[in-house]
Amino acid sequence: MKILTRGIVTKPLDNKNFNSNAFPCIEKLPSGRWLCGFKASEKKGDCDFQHAVMTMSDDEGKTWVTPYEPFKLPDINGVPGQSRMLYFLSLGGKRVLMVSNWFDSSELSKPYYNPDNESLKDTRIFFCFSENDGRTWSKPELMSTDPIHDPVPLTGAPFMLKDGTIVCQFEINKHEGDKSKWVHKSAMIFSRDGGKTWDDVVKVTEVPEMYYWDQRPNVMVDGTTILDFFWTLDGKKQEYINIHARESLDGGKTWGNIWDTGIYGQPGQPIDLGDGRIATIEIDRTTRPIITVRTSRDHGRTYDETLVIYDSKLKKQDSRTISMNDAWDEMGRFSVGHPNLLNLGDGEVLAYYYAGNHCDSTSIEFVKISV
Repeated sequence: MKILTRGIVTKPLDNKNFNSNAFPCIEKLPSGRWLCGFKASEKKGDCDFQHAVMTMSDDEGKTWVTPYEPFKLPDINGVPGQSRMLYFLSLGGKRVLMVSNWFDSSELSKPYYNPDNESLKDTRIFFCFSENDGRTWSKPELMSTDPIHDPVPLTGAPFMLKDGTIVCQFEINKHEGDKSKWVHKSAMIFSRDGGKTWDDVVKVTEVPEMYYWDQRPNVMVDGTTILDFFWTLDGKKQEYINIHARESLDGGKTWGNIWDTGIYGQPGQPIDLGDGRIATIEIDRTTRPIITVRTSRDHGRTYDETLVIYDSKLKKQDSRTISMNDAWDEMGRFSVGHPNLLNLGDGEVLAYYYAGNHCDSTSIEFVKISV
């Protein structure tokens, strides 16, 4: 593997609501256009205004249109909300699916995560479509996640199985009125009609006092196998442990045993390179933020090549031994993160992430790699 080029998604420099940019998604359309979405706000943590915005490039990231909010998400039962993040999936031709998180913004003085009872503000999923390569979008529709009525933050972009089934990924968190012990869950929901309707929620992880969060799944080249990586916190020991992984051989209906990958850090979405190898990406913040791309021939049980694509001169941003509430506080101070991979084809891969010297001053960066 070797680095070919580096780039950055340009942002407005005279607008404070673009100071902190995080949680990126980049999708390549059949036309060659790149769509990029991310969360933009004055600061990374809780603030009065944040919005999920998008931009696009028709020259492989050399230039970008000014990022903008593609729509305003509507109130839900009279409760106002703001968009927190958005993700794309190309459906072929000029058609694109977008999913976006809405969160309750009726009381902005309250934190998104409540440390008193480990709950989140109400968080829902909206979806919409573009018929013209992302230039305009249909009216956002609220996704039904029945029987789940808890907060459902998205964990990444949807993906499609070989039979056309679309898989949307999210976490199930605890709502404020829930007095029970929080058990974190990673989950998926499916659409078999091109994204018009959604059902059959499957819980991928649900282990008391184990937090397999920030799941990063993707479908393999056979169109049926789903490989999922997890940033893993042991709640009993109160410490981060190695990245764990889990695999489904039937399109997400059932899941095999979870295994330890032997790699420490926060993972990104894997990609199948189509030659018997997968590529993975992760960030390790224990000494300083370092992002590494790796290849594996056994779906992340062992690894071959490694390539460091980002090595900062910052101090460490990760405490391996940490309580749940301290972990949430620490996440708000990360200034580098959310690495992901996109297979560009022809032996090239795009790695992308957010980065900056301070959590409240970050941009979306990307690296093109030859594999």
